Amino acid sequence: MPVSALGAYRSGMTSNDTSPTVLPGVLPDVRRDDAGLVTVDIIESAAVPDRARQRRTADSLLAADRPWNAGLLADSVLLATDGLGVLRYSQWRDEDAYAEAQSRFPAAIAPTTSGAARSVRHRLYRSAVPDDLPAPGVVVVITFDTDGADVGRRFVDALLDRHPVVRGAAPPEGMGSNDFHLAVDGTQVLNWAEFVDERAHQRVVDTALQPDDDVPRLIAETRGLTPRGFRRYLPYGLATPGGRTR
Repeated sequence: MPVSALGAYRSGMTSNDTSPTVLPGVLPDVRRDDAGLVTVDIIESAAVPDRARQRRTADSLLAADRPWNAGLLADSVLLATDGLGVLRYSQWRDEDAYAEAQSRFPAAIAPTTSGAARSVRHRLYRSAVPDDLPAPGVVVVITFDTDGADVGRRFVDALLDRHPVVRGAAPPEGMGSNDFHLAVDGTQVLNWAEFVDERAHQRVVDTALQPDDDVPRLIAETRGLTPRGFRRYLPYGLATPGGRTR
């Protein structure tokens, strides 16, 4: 949302004009203990048909004022590696904080591009984190539609039973954490999977995610679960109450 569109909502928000620290692309702390709710906005190619529009959209998100005083903890912006999408990952104290912000500052948290963004509220459910965690360079966001929260929980539990970290084995080279989110309304599972680079993820796809492999069979056999594929993202910027970092 451009800054000009938020002028009427500055009361109660922290401006980004306070000499923010500028750093290279930064990823959020997905497992921070104080985040009880996450909103994920995926802005599709209809709104960002090329890399120039993608960058402008991301910059407008990072430049916007935000309702920090209403319980927003961190706001992250990522760029799809194909240049045709933007992801916004916003961490909130809890659902009450998000509802308050919706009521008091609706323009600050509305979908950025009308008709081209899907916003889903999630809670982090379970994670698989290697002991030797590599520095992530890319995030792969994998989503599944679910017929209710029970379907999502059962699927994630079964999937993690197969995960090498949970089983005490070494993870594939270049794979970092897997953080599974469940939609508040029970309609989606989102896996936030961190890798050192795109090649590391592609190796997993090529060696462990073919139709006859264990995980694809689990997906196919789970009733009420519809896979929606994955998309790779690069970290672009992280906004916090202390300033914007990029």
